[in-house]
Amino acid sequence: MPDTTHVLVIGAGAAGAAAIRELAQHEEITTTAIIDTESTPYNRTLVNKAVATGLLEPHHAHLPALPAPPVRDRVQAVDPQEQTVHLRSGARVDYDALIVATGSAPRPLPPSIASPAALDSGRVTHLHSLDDALRVRGVLDRTPSPRVLIYGAGFIGAETAGILRDAGCRVTLAASSPIPGATAFGAQVAGQLSQAHRVAVDTHFGHALTRLELVESELHAEFTDGRDLAADLAITALGTHPLSPSPWGRAIAVDSRLRSRDHENVYAAGGVAVHETDGTTWRIDHWSDAEAQGAHAARSVLASLGRADAPGPYRPCALYSAQIHQHLYIAAGHTGRFGTTRAFSTSPLILTHERAGRLVGVSGLDAGPDVMALVPRLHTSITPMLTAESSPSTHTP
Repeated sequence: MPDTTHVLVIGAGAAGAAAIRELAQHEEITTTAIIDTESTPYNRTLVNKAVATGLLEPHHAHLPALPAPPVRDRVQAVDPQEQTVHLRSGARVDYDALIVATGSAPRPLPPSIASPAALDSGRVTHLHSLDDALRVRGVLDRTPSPRVLIYGAGFIGAETAGILRDAGCRVTLAASSPIPGATAFGAQVAGQLSQAHRVAVDTHFGHALTRLELVESELHAEFTDGRDLAADLAITALGTHPLSPSPWGRAIAVDSRLRSRDHENVYAAGGVAVHETDGTTWRIDHWSDAEAQGAHAARSVLASLGRADAPGPYRPCALYSAQIHQHLYIAAGHTGRFGTTRAFSTSPLILTHERAGRLVGVSGLDAGPDVMALVPRLHTSITPMLTAESSPSTHTP
């Protein structure tokens, strides 16, 4: 790598801001952040929790100012060979190391499901950005006892259902799966949450949405079983996909130190990064994990510049949680389809996730202290833990 020390960071959300603050501790390195002209970095966890219902104003969700003023422009393309970033303004910025922290975008409905009139009405939205939150708030403010259809019951859909019910909305939570949320939470947790949903809100599980029309001033949602649901607002919550500038467009494959697998001196962190472990690819799109990835990517950059020791492989262990009706889901590490899942405890429900004899994740329902107690054991051999506890039941969802 050249002797110059200019590090460029694209994005300043969870991963980008963490990377910038880590790099800012080294005065001998010049760090430049590029953020979109039209936005101010904000805490995305507050979008559905507080801004959509008016508990907070949008500016309350803004992140603290960065150590140095960012470049306000939009990245049009990156040239990894020339180590140059091209901006919409026509400017170009050279770098010695680049960290891409552009995050993710919500997955859209399949084409042609929502009619143009429905999309143009302002009554169909994701709940991913501050603009989405204000769109939701606008409908709630002008509609008495609003009817809200949420399609998708992963983290955002499940949590938002309870938040909007508590805000006085008549909520219907719909999903194509009979037990929604199994991919996000695992089958055991998803099963318990499905029961909680049925108690707290109206549900329509096991049937896919086929059409969303605007009839006069209300939405009509049609499903594969022929049911027609009327709503004042429809929120789609179908997960996210990585978002990055050209030449990638979406995901950036990284190695264990968050270096691009395809381009030298390029790193990626947060929702845009796709990792590989023993032939299995994975991505974690949660705020706390994105922060941890951003800091780790910065430490990898510093090591490549000879300013710090190599940080070693990135192993996720950041806690994240969701309040869903009366239940608190809490997890850390790999909790998806990454290995074998065991019921470490059934009351409260605590699940351990293991791979190749090592504990790689832990999750639980209404078991915050118990889950947190297991976090220090992540990425260590699971055998001592299992022998130290009473014999757990085994179940692989």
